[in-house]
Amino acid sequence: MWSKLSQRLTDPLFYRKRWLQLIRPLRPPRAPRPVALEDLLEKGGPVLTVFAHPDDELFASCLLCELCARGIPVHLACLTRGEGGITGGMSREELGRIREAELRASAAALGVSSVAFLGHVDPLGLSHRTFAPDVSVEKLAGQLGELLEKHRPAFIVTHGSGGEYWHPAHLLVRSAVLRASAGRHDILTIHAWQHGHALPGMLNRDDPADLTVDGTPHRGQRLAAFRAHVSQLDYFAGHGGSLEGYIDLSVKEAFRHLRPGKR
Repeated sequence: MWSKLSQRLTDPLFYRKRWLQLIRPLRPPRAPRPVALEDLLEKGGPVLTVFAHPDDELFASCLLCELCARGIPVHLACLTRGEGGITGGMSREELGRIREAELRASAAALGVSSVAFLGHVDPLGLSHRTFAPDVSVEKLAGQLGELLEKHRPAFIVTHGSGGEYWHPAHLLVRSAVLRASAGRHDILTIHAWQHGHALPGMLNRDDPADLTVDGTPHRGQRLAAFRAHVSQLDYFAGHGGSLEGYIDLSVKEAFRHLRPGKR
């Protein structure tokens, strides 16, 4: 109990989250501004996805399957190799190699065209607190700027305003994507709010759902991607009763749309 309290009280995100919870009832929620996937793809070009850890891409697996089914090239950039997770007795380096291989296998199952690791080390977490890599938003934005110049994406997919479950690495990636884009790109952020969702604790409460993607036609493909993350299967099964159960609970993905020039 005291360990949990100490870790929470020394975490700046704990206070940010509590403050937002206090003022949320005082602010009218922004209504969704629906956008069609076809409109986002109208300008042509590939899609760039930027996430913090191997397996974060699964939170957009319905969308990625749909894009690849339409023949849209998808490029994935990952901040870390996930070596800060539970090691199970192995070294962090070994865990990083395993999780990198898992992400590459998952990306292949989803139909992703390329995978790039940004080279930052995932810090070890505590029982009740997680950490972001030791890299500034400015430096990370510089790396992402090179990827934007290389791929010239139709739009970008990344983490939501609350880091899904207030993970500091997710929030770091989101901030760097916004800075690198500088208002020039359409951005979709994952896990927008869905009333009645079976897993509300994983959603970004302040992100309205501007785009919803139904992954029902891609169930087998999604299942193959999830199964590729062998080291994380217990986590997903624990949230859904089974891996298949989690797949079905997360079959409808919602995204917030950040328009160019408007954030």
